Amino acid sequence: MIFCPKSSLSVKRVLIFAIQTKTSVANSVMKKIFFAAVVTTLLVVFSQSACYYDNELEQYGVSECDTTAVSYANDIAPLIQQQCISCHTPGGEQESTPFDTYNDVVLYTVSIAERVNGIGSIMPPTGKLSTCNVSIIEAWINAGAPNN
Repeated sequence: MIFCPKSSLSVKRVLIFAIQTKTSVANSVMKKIFFAAVVTTLLVVFSQSACYYDNELEQYGVSECDTTAVSYANDIAPLIQQQCISCHTPGGEQESTPFDTYNDVVLYTVSIAERVNGIGSIMPPTGKLSTCNVSIIEAWINAGAPNN
């Protein structure tokens, strides 16, 4: 076997180049894996920390429903305007039972109490009122339906 320094030098260069290339490819792959792991971790962390509750009842499990000082002007009239007046007004689907004034509403207190509790056809037709709103209506009726 003949020893040739030039050829051994080029073999060494080829081996060094191969090792460097293999190392740089391995480093590139490792960088991509690391980047993917970091991005995935950040997505998981931020998606979990972004959860929150808008609804106090769902968040704390306690609802403040004050039925101690219910008034027609502050509690019942706005509820009627929001939930009932679209049908219970002249020209509405239930114009025979209008709720335009306090006197109109007082005439139907028994029927209102029954309907918001699901006796007969439930009112409003869009769905049952919240438990708090039903309690407010019942407290007002039980107090004699005052015009206050």
